[in-house]
Amino acid sequence: MDDDAALSLRYTHVFDIRINFDRRWTTDPLPGGTTRYGYTSVGEGSTISGPRLNGVVVDYSGADWPAIRPDGVVELEAHYMLQADDGALIYIRNSGYVHRLPPEPWKVEAGALAGAGYFRCTPYFRAPAGPHEWLNHTVLIGVGKRMPKVAPDDPPDHSLFRYYAIL
Repeated sequence: MDDDAALSLRYTHVFDIRINFDRRWTTDPLPGGTTRYGYTSVGEGSTISGPRLNGVVVDYSGADWPAIRPDGVVELEAHYMLQADDGALIYIRNSGYVHRLPPEPWKVEAGALAGAGYFRCTPYFRAPAGPHEWLNHTVLIGVGKRMPKVAPDDPPDHSLFRYYAIL
């Protein structure tokens, strides 16, 4: 069977985002008892760094609206504004899932670490014409990591995201 380059998957790291959170709210289960909702607002000092994009997440420009399902899976839905170092404003909508990995790590896709949580997202962008326009027509995937503030001396409550362009 011939290799078909059109069906191969390649990726490259394009940037990381650190989102500091200002506040968190969570509802009790809604009528029907199937889902709880959370809200997390973006705090100050959120940053973007990487080989293809650098800048900041605009303070208080958006929020996470995760739906917390009874099976423990969190459905992510987040909206923010990014500001690149050149001043360009870029809208991001991030959707994805967060959950624990199954107890049989060999049943998890290659590349997932045993014992780690599954935190994956697919961002969608609206960027202005110019150097960041590539975001409007490139599929990206993200992997995330939650970093809650536990002790008073800990850094602020935040999440880290690493984004890869699918080539």
